Amino acid sequence: MDPEKEFLKKNNWWSELDKCIFVPTLILLLLGVISIFSISQHLGGKFNFSSNILLKKHLIFCAVGIFAIVLISRLSLKSLIIFSFLLFFLGLILSIIAIFFFPETKGANRWIKFLGFSFQPSELLKPSFIIISAVLLGRYKRKNDYSILVNILALAIISSLLILQPDFGMFILIFCAWLIQLLTSNIKIKIILPILISFLLVFIISFFSLDHVKFRIMNFFFSEIGDNYQITKSLKSFSNGGLFGQGIGEGSIAKNLPDAHSDFIFAVIAEELGGLIALFILTMYLVLYIRTHYISQKSNNFFIITSLTGLSNILIFQAIINISSTLNIIPTKGMTLPFISYGGSSIISCSLIIGFILLLIKENKYA
Repeated sequence: MDPEKEFLKKNNWWSELDKCIFVPTLILLLLGVISIFSISQHLGGKFNFSSNILLKKHLIFCAVGIFAIVLISRLSLKSLIIFSFLLFFLGLILSIIAIFFFPETKGANRWIKFLGFSFQPSELLKPSFIIISAVLLGRYKRKNDYSILVNILALAIISSLLILQPDFGMFILIFCAWLIQLLTSNIKIKIILPILISFLLVFIISFFSLDHVKFRIMNFFFSEIGDNYQITKSLKSFSNGGLFGQGIGEGSIAKNLPDAHSDFIFAVIAEELGGLIALFILTMYLVLYIRTHYISQKSNNFFIITSLTGLSNILIFQAIINISSTLNIIPTKGMTLPFISYGGSSIISCSLIIGFILLLIKENKYA
């Protein structure tokens, strides 16, 4: 690259920053802080810990997330690729450690606990695998070699670890984002078809072998099978909130709904801040997705196109899964709402995604 262009990139970070990505991210983080502040007042009395501990931890996660966004967005494409490979292998190693060396939590071996914090290492695999997949797809397009098999093998390893944990929802999320990467890369149908058949077989096996997967799917289609307490409360919160909400801290959902700070935080927002704010949050996610998709379609760089496609899809799919579960549109799934739900692993993972997107958009100007 021209030394003058390299100098400009390093010294004009703010002017090169895509505000349509950065500002909505900050807004979502702020709304998350407001929601966690409200919820923490109820959870403190329920679980016998300081009402501020949840908020303090969340603020630390947000600060780390913003730092990660700023730091990563200043990297070069080469540094991004190296960092992604390191992050990917770190995520694999830590995921194996979590499965075999840490105790089960809520029926799963997903978390590593250290100094009062818990971390879900599989979250590192989401952004890093998308970048690695883009690298391998680019090599396959140029050389028509074994790169596609390496790509499929990497997915198979991730899928095996996620199902062992088990984290079926994360498996679905990563697979869908990866599949769209393949489809947009014009990979031959003779490669795509066996992948789809394999996915169907894994889905069927998981349905019959993982009790919680079978229960949630059956309970969604046949509500009399299980307890629908959470969904009933969640849906009621939307009607209670109306357009303008009951006010911060005035909702009843946070007092009665399990996982109100994580999986069902959108229900709390709908009741306390109202339907208009809920729609505003949806708009922020759409801005992030549409802006990223628009840039990818304008690019002439295959790596940037496939990377932005995968990253934007994995972020919007996660938001859709969480919100759809809250509204009983799909079976419930323990998946956080990006940038809003409590959880350091999720916030850091989503921040890495935004940092990657900002870097790729910046590099696209010089491609």
